[in-house]
This record gives sequence, structure tokens and C-alpha cells, in this order.
Amino acid sequence: MEFITKSEEETKNILLDILNINPLENKALIFVLEGELGAGKTTFTKGLEDVLKIKIKSPTFNIVKKYEIDYKGFKNFYHLDFYRVDNIKGLDFEDIILNKENLIFIEWGSKVIESIPDFAKWIYFSYLDKDKRKILYESN
Repeated sequence: MEFITKSEEETKNILLDILNINPLENKALIFVLEGELGAGKTTFTKGLEDVLKIKIKSPTFNIVKKYEIDYKGFKNFYHLDFYRVDNIKGLDFEDIILNKENLIFIEWGSKVIESIPDFAKWIYFSYLDKDKRKILYESN
């Protein structure tokens, strides 16, 4: 599916549409967000703030941010940013992605693509102009 958004609010609303079309499985729900700097990945993720009742901060310098949530059977929300990472050793990544209680958003997952499970859903962001983004959602 492809979306064109013209505001931060539209970008956040697309997230809700994508969450609603993903059935719960017996594993973590993982979204990998790819796109250049400023393309809308973190803005998209911030669309979860009202739904999950949390305040999301970019994990760029922390790599992993964990939030406790209660949303459709999920107990934890993980926001990971691999922009500054070359490998995931020491991050307990496998434990995170295998826990069915985890909702996970990964920015820059292509940097550790060999560690991304095949059941992850990929979302690509493109900067079109100051107020316009293209979001391409690929579900397997």
C-alpha cells in the first residue's frame, strides 16, 4: 500500500490504519521503518502516543527505548534505532523480537538486516517536499 501525507497529523493517522490491518499473531509484531533522515519515521512512530498513552522520545542516542503498555495483548513497546549501530551484540535483540507481548518499531533496520526476522513488516518513507511524504507499506 502506498500513502502520500501532507502533514504530521496525516502521517500519524496512517500508522493507525496500518496497525488495524495487522492481525495479532503468536509472536511479536515488528515494523521496520526505512527512509532518509527527515523522511518521517519518528513522526510516524509518535502516532502511537495517544493510542498507547505514552510519551515517545527518539532512541537515536539510546538505541533501545522500552515502554510498558497495555494494548491488544501487548505488554511492551520497543522503539529501536540502529542508525549508529553496526551490530546488535549485547542488545538482547533476539529475546525482544521473539516475545509475543512486544510491539516493536525499528528504525534503520537495514543496517542489521541479517537479524530482522522474516515476519517483520517493512515501511518505507520518502521525503517529497517540506510538507509531503510518501509511505510505502509492505506486508508479508
